[in-house]
Amino acid sequence: MSTSLDGIWAEAREDGSLRHWEIGEMVVVHSLNDLVGEVTKRSLNGDGVYDYMVHYEGDGSIEWCEASDLREANELDAWHLTGRTCY
Repeated sequence: MSTSLDGIWAEAREDGSLRHWEIGEMVVVHSLNDLVGEVTKRSLNGDGVYDYMVHYEGDGSIEWCEASDLREANELDAWHLTGRTCY
């Protein structure tokens, strides 16, 4: 059964204005830093939009972010703190 929220999400994904991040994806909080972190949790907030927990392996810190604050990590970002190579 489809809800109105499902329709809103589908429209936002189609026009690229909102991305649904999956747990385990490597992202950068572009509004704060160029550090690569991993999405470890997501939570539906009161506005019906997901917030995402991003974990930074280098120092063990975490932060909650909105989808609009995140972008996909690429080879130009600071992967050295993750102990991984990009992609």
